[in-house]
Amino acid sequence: MKENLIHYRTCVCNINYHMVWSVKYRRKILKPEIEEYLQELVQQIAADKGFTVHL
Repeated sequence: MKENLIHYRTCVCNINYHMVWSVKYRRKILKPEIEEYLQELVQQIAADKGFTVHL
């Protein structure tokens, strides 16, 4: 648990988000190439904003 903590000058935090992809009629739209593109996009945004993504 302690390895997930982020230490700043005046605080310590651990923020987690869980993303769920839900589509109408539960069709499978996350094909391998789309999934790979989305993972790259999320990692790029995370690098730009300065946060970490755990897959």
